[in-house]
Amino acid sequence: MNPRRSLITLTVAVTGLLGLQGLAAPPSGAADSGGGMGSYCTIAGSIAPDPGIGYEARATTYRLQGTMDCTSEELSHAAVTGTGTGTTGCFGGSSAAVLKMVWDNGMVSTVSAQLGDFGYGTGGYGTVTDGMLKDSHVGLGWGREAAGAEMRCAGGQVRSYEYAGYVYFHIHSH
Repeated sequence: MNPRRSLITLTVAVTGLLGLQGLAAPPSGAADSGGGMGSYCTIAGSIAPDPGIGYEARATTYRLQGTMDCTSEELSHAAVTGTGTGTTGCFGGSSAAVLKMVWDNGMVSTVSAQLGDFGYGTGGYGTVTDGMLKDSHVGLGWGREAAGAEMRCAGGQVRSYEYAGYVYFHIHSH
């Protein structure tokens, strides 16, 4: 399957499930219907849930780390770290996360996000609460784990996993 088509499918599914009309990514640097500009980024990294995730959703905290590469020339790359808390499991859940993005120009953005998990994916929305791009809306989604991982997850505790997906910033015009 085409990876870009999979990402688009995940984006459409997340957008539809979470009611995020207007956060689907327009072409790089294009104005969107909300009167602002958008910046699209890919993101990949790892997540370490505590106490791990299993078949049944339960209270979980997690640490996230990764990197972003973006279509914007000014904001082209960032290191991402974050923490979250919620109720997660192999096949569903929800959480709140705070993500810190340290851009290669030295600027920092802090994002507060609400995330939902469904099967192999996580998606959500948030706001840049501090730093560069403050008050911008954020849409994000990623695939998690790997083919066959549902059996491994349902049979025990997954204590870390890889993810890959996107982050979209709807940058407000002031």
